[in-house]
Amino acid sequence: MRKLIALLAGAALIAPALADDSAKETFKKAEKGAGQLFQGIGQEIKKATDSLSKGGKKDEKKDAKPKDKEPAK
Repeated sequence: MRKLIALLAGAALIAPALADDSAKETFKKAEKGAGQLFQGIGQEIKKATDSLSKGGKKDEKKDAKPKDKEPAK
């Protein structure tokens, strides 16, 4: 019976330390996930702005081509 009580007392002392480690692990994972999320958002914004800036140039070229050609008769 004393061994059981000692085991329970030891577990009661160790459990908070283990819970603290798991909380730290969870926090690290959440922090890493949030960092990756913001990095991905930044990449998508960069792609969108690059696409918009290149898209405007392409439209100008497309508009210039029909003006240069003579209508077929």
